[in-house]
Amino acid sequence: MKVEEFFSEGFRIAKPKYWTIFFNFLIYGVLIVIAAITIIGLLIVPSLAVGLVRFTIRAGRGEEVDVGDSISWGFKEGMWLKSLIFCVVATIGILIGFLLLIIPGLYLSAAWFLGIYLLVDKGLSPMEALGRSRELVHEVGFWKVFITVFALSLGIQLISLIPVLGLLAMFFIYPLACMVYVAIYEHAIKGSSKAIDADFQEG
Repeated sequence: MKVEEFFSEGFRIAKPKYWTIFFNFLIYGVLIVIAAITIIGLLIVPSLAVGLVRFTIRAGRGEEVDVGDSISWGFKEGMWLKSLIFCVVATIGILIGFLLLIIPGLYLSAAWFLGIYLLVDKGLSPMEALGRSRELVHEVGFWKVFITVFALSLGIQLISLIPVLGLLAMFFIYPLACMVYVAIYEHAIKGSSKAIDADFQEG
């Protein structure tokens, strides 16, 4: 797929359930902001994040989803600890990368982009998810993933700078952007999902 096809596919899969996605993002966003106010609350932010990722994957696959879907999922069956370790390792790795002349940080941001999806969807361990993410990103095309992710991020940031209307527009655009991310993930695992499942079962 070309970069523009990631966008068109993301918008396509978002369209049928846009308002469910929109209201879920509002709910998750409020919960994450509230949780992030305190140090203890920060410990549950990764669990909320993986719940949101699970929701977007399910929505992207056309599964039946509702408002509030998957909120508690990130706290079950050890996912709280896995998501916390994943976020700590990924954040520290990327921060160190940015300290090393920025370029390594940019590289890891794109190379590890699919990690949280693999953690959620395939049940991989944090380190396995990061390693397999790097492999998949290079299979798809590193620069395609990099351009798509950072073009979206930059576009949303620029829109948010517009007084009042920018913040409002961002709320409506962000759900679409996240479904573009799901489109990248689904494309990435299309040719490698059997290998991922096999590796997980062996582990």
